[in-house]
Amino acid sequence: MIKRVTGEQWLAIGIILLGLVMAWQLGDIPDDAGYAGIGPRFFPSLVVVGLIVAGGALLMQRRHRNGPDTVLSDGEDDTDTLEAEEQAERGEADWRMFVIASGSLIAHMALIGIVGFTLAGTLLCFGICRALETRRPALDLLLSFALALGLFHLFKTLGLNLPALLPGGVL
Repeated sequence: MIKRVTGEQWLAIGIILLGLVMAWQLGDIPDDAGYAGIGPRFFPSLVVVGLIVAGGALLMQRRHRNGPDTVLSDGEDDTDTLEAEEQAERGEADWRMFVIASGSLIAHMALIGIVGFTLAGTLLCFGICRALETRRPALDLLLSFALALGLFHLFKTLGLNLPALLPGGVL
């Protein structure tokens, strides 16, 4: 019996295909190791592996969630009933959370060249905290700034230049 492919399975297949396309395009990146000791293919390779593993895990999780096929006594397939029960358990999508998180990411991309990595990263992290409805906004803002500032200086230590707000690259 052929089972219908669900939305989660299509998503998993899409993530795996995206990882494979990125792996195929890694050959276009020159393999010259810079002064940092690692080549420019290192981080994209980590992303490729992460995409393929995450897609495979999602596909396997979805595949094993329902267990073996269940058949009703009159011979009808019970897949639709199981999917309806799963959808009822999951509940409705939280579109407010999606809009806030997506808006934070878009704002980060738009502002990084204007206000620098640290402030744009702070806004991104704080926006995600707001989308997840955390309880301590002041602490979220402080930790978001500390994380973005720490990442800025980590990349600066590695010799990678990120946009800074102030000349001299402090922020």
